[in-house]
Amino acid sequence: MNYSDLKTPYINNDLIKTKAESFRNKYWDQEFPINIEKIIDFKLKINIIPIPNLEKICNTDTLITSDWESLYVDDNLYNDERRQNRLRFSLAHEIGHYILHKEFYSTWKINSIEKFYSFLDLIPREQYSYLETQANKFATYFLVPRQALEERFRIEYKNVEKIKNFGNIDINTLKSYIANPLSKFFGVSPESIEIALSDLEFFKNQALQKQKE
Repeated sequence: MNYSDLKTPYINNDLIKTKAESFRNKYWDQEFPINIEKIIDFKLKINIIPIPNLEKICNTDTLITSDWESLYVDDNLYNDERRQNRLRFSLAHEIGHYILHKEFYSTWKINSIEKFYSFLDLIPREQYSYLETQANKFATYFLVPRQALEERFRIEYKNVEKIKNFGNIDINTLKSYIANPLSKFFGVSPESIEIALSDLEFFKNQALQKQKE
């Protein structure tokens, strides 16, 4: 397989969001945070296999085989309770490949760590970046539904309003402050929440207002 010739198919944000919502509605209607490991193991029947030093070897903490039978995860990440948010996002990222790139990815014949390492070495950096960005967006849309985020944001915003000198807080500080409790609710990093918050009308309007000033 000549990975150097690969071209990542373009998928716009709206389609990624739609596919993430459809997948979530099909496999998860319970509370947050979403148990992506349970979905992978029991619903998709994909084997999650911890591998020692995977991140060190391949510079990635998770990878899925192109026959969709196995999902390798760095053993340290998998067994570290302090990094469960990272694990949740990384697993959702790999399912992003499963949903967004299934036909494309299936042709690569990646069925071992060695094949994956060869793939990383040969695929053009720009094409790999596109691929990873799409999977990251899927993970964010899947784990942090924007409607649920909107509802939780309103609750946290009311709490922030009680802070002394609230009127002097700039928009970036506000976003960072609110991201912390929201990250605990959705089980993702504060950085992922901040990215998701940018999709809400409140922050879009604030950004637009700042541009006009």
